Amino acid sequence: MNSLIPWKWGQHNAAPASVNNWFDRIWEDPFDSFLPALGSSFTSKIPSVDVSEDKKEVKVRAEIPGMTEKDIELTWHNGVLRVRGEKQDEKEEKKKNRYYKECSYGSFSRDIYLGESVDYSKAKAKYKNGVLTVTLPKTEATQKSIEVKVE
Repeated sequence: MNSLIPWKWGQHNAAPASVNNWFDRIWEDPFDSFLPALGSSFTSKIPSVDVSEDKKEVKVRAEIPGMTEKDIELTWHNGVLRVRGEKQDEKEEKKKNRYYKECSYGSFSRDIYLGESVDYSKAKAKYKNGVLTVTLPKTEATQKSIEVKVE
């Protein structure tokens, strides 16, 4: 995008290239343009979730790479399944003339409304290769279909 200020040779009223680049980037990724510190790290901490269902069960699939089963917590309250994770990592390296230590921490929480149509007491969860799959059987009442006549 070019500057809106007309530029003439020898004048210094044109916008610097960095400003033009900022205006170009704003449309590509608004979070990264306005808040570079939050940018991609902000969106990457919220796991992608797929919810699917058939006549007998509801499946929730969440992509949570880099964690273990101990790092993930599943809870249910008032029809909401909460997937929560927290991980702390510490690396330390000691050598003759060098000492290196790095600590990292990250957490996320995702609420998925499923209502009262599933039996939470029979839920099963598996975590494999960074993917959490929660299978929840539907209650007896929701498995039956009722036909309503339109008059």
